[in-house]
Amino acid sequence: MCWLQALNVRFWGANSTVGQLMAALLFGGTSVFGMLTPITLADGLILDARSVILSMAALFSGPLVAGVAGAIASGFRVWLGGVGMWSGLAEILLSVGLGLVYRRLYLRRRVGVGVSQLLAFGLILQVLGLLLYSLLPSEYVAFALQQVGVPVLLVMPVATLLLGLMLKEILQRTDDERELRIAAIAFNSLNGMLITDASNRILRVNEAFCAITGYSRAEVIGQKTSLLSSGRQSQAFYQAMWQQLKETDSWHGEVWNRRKNGEVFPEWLSINAVRNAQWQVINYVASFADVSERQAAQEHIERLAFFDPLTGLPNRRLLLDRLQHAMATSVRSAQSSALMFLDLDNFKNINDFHGHQAGDELLRLAAERLTGAVRSSDTVARLGGDEFVVMLEGLAGPPEAVAAQAEHVAEQLLRAVGAPYRIGPLTLRSSTSIGVVLFSDDACPVEELMKRADLSMYAAKAAGKNAVRFFDPRMQEAVSKRLRLEEEIREGLQTNGFILYLQPQLDGKGGLIGAEALARWQHPQRGLLSPVAFIEVAEQAGLIDELDLQMLKQTCRQLALWRNHPQAESLSLSVNVSARFLYQADFVERLVLLLEQSGANPQRLKLELTETLLLDDLPGAVIRMNALKALGIRFSIDDFGTGYSSLAYLQRLPLDQLKIDQSFVKALPEDGNSASIIRAICALASSLKLEVIAEGVETDEQYRALLGMGCQSFQGYLFGRPMPVEELERLMAAGVEGECRVLAPCAAVPLICAE
Repeated sequence: MCWLQALNVRFWGANSTVGQLMAALLFGGTSVFGMLTPITLADGLILDARSVILSMAALFSGPLVAGVAGAIASGFRVWLGGVGMWSGLAEILLSVGLGLVYRRLYLRRRVGVGVSQLLAFGLILQVLGLLLYSLLPSEYVAFALQQVGVPVLLVMPVATLLLGLMLKEILQRTDDERELRIAAIAFNSLNGMLITDASNRILRVNEAFCAITGYSRAEVIGQKTSLLSSGRQSQAFYQAMWQQLKETDSWHGEVWNRRKNGEVFPEWLSINAVRNAQWQVINYVASFADVSERQAAQEHIERLAFFDPLTGLPNRRLLLDRLQHAMATSVRSAQSSALMFLDLDNFKNINDFHGHQAGDELLRLAAERLTGAVRSSDTVARLGGDEFVVMLEGLAGPPEAVAAQAEHVAEQLLRAVGAPYRIGPLTLRSSTSIGVVLFSDDACPVEELMKRADLSMYAAKAAGKNAVRFFDPRMQEAVSKRLRLEEEIREGLQTNGFILYLQPQLDGKGGLIGAEALARWQHPQRGLLSPVAFIEVAEQAGLIDELDLQMLKQTCRQLALWRNHPQAESLSLSVNVSARFLYQADFVERLVLLLEQSGANPQRLKLELTETLLLDDLPGAVIRMNALKALGIRFSIDDFGTGYSSLAYLQRLPLDQLKIDQSFVKALPEDGNSASIIRAICALASSLKLEVIAEGVETDEQYRALLGMGCQSFQGYLFGRPMPVEELERLMAAGVEGECRVLAPCAAVPLICAE
C-alpha cells in the first residue's frame, strides 16, 4: 500500500483531486482487503487493521481521502453483516474522527508526528476501539476482550507507528523533491547565483552568473570567490561583512566586483549561510544582480536634478546646498567665503548675430575657463542663461585681506572670460561683470546673500561692464528706492500722471517746424519730474511700452487739435518709441487705431528710433516701418552716429531724417573730430536725400557752426526748453502778432519772427 501511495503522490500529487481520490481508493481498498482476510473470533465477529489504515489516512491525507476510504470500508462492513457489524462501523467512524483530530492538532503545531506521538495515538485509538466491544451482545463482550485485548494493545500501536512513519516519509520525500525543483528553477533565475563550501571555494554557479561575470563554469569551479574582487572595497569592509555573516547567517549590500574582461561593475549581493545538524556552516549561497544600468540611470537623474545639462556645472539647487554648507563651515572654521555673481556682457548680441549654437558653445567654453581659474575646492555654478556663480571657501585673515583675495580671483576671472573665443571660423569676445559679497557666518539667509551678490553684479554693469563690484549696504537702499519708484510709476500711469511737454524744432531761418514730444511726470509729492528720474526704472520694470502708448495718445490728440489751429496745422510732432513697443506684434494696428480714434494727420507724426533698437530685428523693423510709411508717418534715427551706423540699413529703412547726437554738438566748435563727423553725417544725408536735425544746441557758436556744415534743422536750449503745450501755443500766437520772442535768454534766433 505504501509503495502504491508513493507512486500516486509522485504522479498525481498529494493535494490534487485526482491524487486524493486515488489515495481514498487505495486506503479504502486496503481496508476491504483486510476485512477479507480477518481474524475471526466468532460468526460475524472479526479483527483486522482497518483502524490503523483509516486513522493514518485521515492524519496524512485529510478529510476527503479519509471520508471516501471510510465510506468504502463501512459499505463493505455492512455487506459482511454479523454480530459485530455495529461495533465495526463505530470503529471505522472512531478511526477517521480521531485521525482528523490528530491532523488538526498537528497543523496547528500542537503536537508532532514522531515515534512517541504515533505510539501514543495508536494506543489511545486501540483502547477506545476495545471499549466499542461493549456494543456487542453481552455474551460476546468478555469473550472478545479475553481473546484479542492484549494482542491488540501490543501489535496495533506498533502498526500505527510503522504505517505513520512510512506515510510521513512518502510525503517528506515528495516535499523535498518539490523544493528541489523550486530551488533548481530559482537557481537558474536572472540573478547570478553561486554556492561555495565553508572555505569559500565555488562549488556551483548558474547561467546568469556566467552571463554577468563572463566566466564559464569550468573557470570558476574550485576557485575562491576572491577571483571576482575588484579591489575597491577595503579590508575593513570585508571584515564587517563576514562578522555579520557569522552573527546572523546572512548579509546583503552593494559591492563592486570585476568581470573576466577586467571591467568593474556594481552589484547587489545577498549571502546566506547553510548549517548542518551540528550547527556548523557547510555552505554559503550567494545571489547577486548587476545594478550598473540602474546606478547609471540614478546618476543620470541626479545629474539632471543637480547639474546644468549644457555646461555640466552645478545648478541653482546644488549651489544653494553648497552655499548653506559653506556658511556652516565658516562658523566652525572662523574663515570667510566669497560669493560672486557673473553675467556675460552683451551675450544677446552673440546669439542674435551668430546663432544660439555659437552662443551655447561660448557658454561651455566660459564654464571651462571659470572652472580652470579657481581651486578645485571652490564651486562654479550656472544659474541659467549667461549667469554664472563662483563661490570661494576657506579665505583666511581680516576682512581687508579676505576682500583682497576675492578681488584677486575676480580679476583672474575677468581675464579668463575676456580672452578671445575661437568657435569654428569665428573669433568672438565677451567680457563679464562680477558682483561680490563676503560672508563669515550664517547670520544672513542664503537668499539674501544671493540677492546681495546680484545687486553687486548690476552695480558692476552700471559702472561700464567688465568690472568688479563688492556689495555695499547702500545698494540695498537703492534697490528699495527703485522698487518704490516702480510702484509709483504704475500708479502714475493709471492716474494719467504723465503729461506731454514739447521742445521746439526750428529750421535754418529760425522758423518753427515742429517739436519733440517729451514725457514729464507730475508726481504728487515731488512735483514735476524729467525723464531722467523715471525712464530707466520704467524700462527695467517693463512699463516703458505703456508710457510710450500714453505719449502717443497725447501726441495724436494734440495733432488732431492743431488741425484747426492756423499757426500749428503745419507742425509735426516727434515721438521716441522704445524697442519693447516697436516689436510688439500688434504695434502697427494699435498705432493705426490711435490715429483713427483721435483724427490726427499721420503726415504730421514722426517716430524717432534708435540705431541699436533697429539692429535687434532689422527685417521686422522694415516691415513695420513700411506699413506705417504708407500712411504718411515719417521716421527719424535718434542719436545717429553713436550706434552701429551702416549704409546697409540706411538703404533698407524708409527713413526721412537723421538726428545728430548732442554729444557731437556739445564739442563744437573747438573739437575738429566732432565737426568732421557732423560734416560726414550731413553729406551722407544729402546723398540719401534725408533731412538732418541737430539736438542739444545750446550756444550761438554751435548753431552757426552747424549751419556752416550743412545742417538744416535744430533743437536745443538755445531755442527753447521742453514746455507745456499751452506755453508753446502762446508763444506761437505772440510770434504771429509780430512779437519776435525767444524761448531762452541766450537765444540768438527768434522763434517765428513775423515778416
